Amino acid sequence: MRKGGFLLLLLAAAACGNNDNSVFGIINESTISPFISFENINSVIFGRLSLRDAAGNPTSDSAQVVLVTDRPGLCDKLKATPDYFRNPPEAYVALILFLPPTDHLGTFIPGRPGDEGTGSEILGSDPTKRQASVDQTGLAVAPFKAVDTYGYIALRDWSESPGGEAVGSFNLQYGPPPPLISTNGFIFGGKFKATYCPTLEGTLLP
Repeated sequence: MRKGGFLLLLLAAAACGNNDNSVFGIINESTISPFISFENINSVIFGRLSLRDAAGNPTSDSAQVVLVTDRPGLCDKLKATPDYFRNPPEAYVALILFLPPTDHLGTFIPGRPGDEGTGSEILGSDPTKRQASVDQTGLAVAPFKAVDTYGYIALRDWSESPGGEAVGSFNLQYGPPPPLISTNGFIFGGKFKATYCPTLEGTLLP
């Protein structure tokens, strides 16, 4: 299917959805990653945190993030296990949306000047593939990363307060981690209504 036609199908599906949270798109199983889809979404949270290097030390960068996964209770999991995304204790699929560390709403495009910090990653954790991923990528979970200058993340609400919400939508194309190869990439789109998680600081993102 041509990219434009698939994009229209994603947008139509998102428009017809009745749920506050829906993600459309799939990544087939590979030697280092399980089959990834978001048919069951059980946690959608957001907040602000410092980005950290491979050793876990804070860098000079921070980000606003929205986190989507099929596992319940993600906010509590990350508080108890800050390296949940780097050294997964269980199988999961996860979507991370990175937004500029600023307090404004609108539409952001990865790689566009003025939208620095915008990006996204999709993760699939499978304990049976962990060693293969480490051997081939150096990471326990190899992220599929959004490519620059394609797609968008649109943010309509962001309220960092008890009971606060982040509301928006996205449509992005993701490239595979090496050594995987994809000529067309993987297109994901959807919408989110996330719950504020005040304890994200210290979480180690990929």
